[in-house]
Amino acid sequence: MTAVLDCRDLHAGYGESEVLTSVSVALAPGDIYALMGKNGAGKTTFFLTLLGVINPTAGSVNIFGQDVSAWAPYQIAALGVGCAPQENAFFQDLTVSENLRLGCLGLTRHAFNCGRDRVVEMFPFIGDRLRQKAGTLSGGEQAMVKVARVLLPEPRLVLLDEVTEGLQPLTVNRVRDVLVRDHQARNTTLLVIEQNVAFAARLATRFGLMDRGCIVGEGSFCESDATARIATHLSV
Repeated sequence: MTAVLDCRDLHAGYGESEVLTSVSVALAPGDIYALMGKNGAGKTTFFLTLLGVINPTAGSVNIFGQDVSAWAPYQIAALGVGCAPQENAFFQDLTVSENLRLGCLGLTRHAFNCGRDRVVEMFPFIGDRLRQKAGTLSGGEQAMVKVARVLLPEPRLVLLDEVTEGLQPLTVNRVRDVLVRDHQARNTTLLVIEQNVAFAARLATRFGLMDRGCIVGEGSFCESDATARIATHLSV
């Protein structure tokens, strides 16, 4: 079975500063993988390298069996890769509907309308906010719109960078429920970068621990000591 995502001996950074050193991660179809680590561990650099925003200096990134190490972000997205960065990344003066549309310009108008109806079912409040400027939404509402924008075009691989940061528990639970239902319906593959251990444990099946640009451990959330192991890693 071809891996959805296969990173081998990946090195990347900024200019002369190397952040990732020999990172290897493989995800099979339907995997939900949580990458955990403290601030500065290299998680977001890894996220940006997967998306083609940063080019690796060594190693390779394969997505759906294709080496995308030198591809541009729009080419990677066209494979069926959806992403939600850590920052909100909205056009604040555009409406919610316009921001949703910008997240899937490759869709026909009919396909977009169908997808928009689908994410309104996931997050009903969006139906009342479609004509509202995105910059006037609360932090929790913006986070849910961000997830809706990722899921609207039905990507096969979903990459999420700390989408629960700063959110109230009820919003975190809502985001988790939507991701689980979408995964069950479409057998999507997810890689989530997180520091919220409880959220990751209720969503993901596997986890990786990152420190100083390396994966220093991996495991399954089925293991009885998984959350304690992660908590210890994040606190050291």
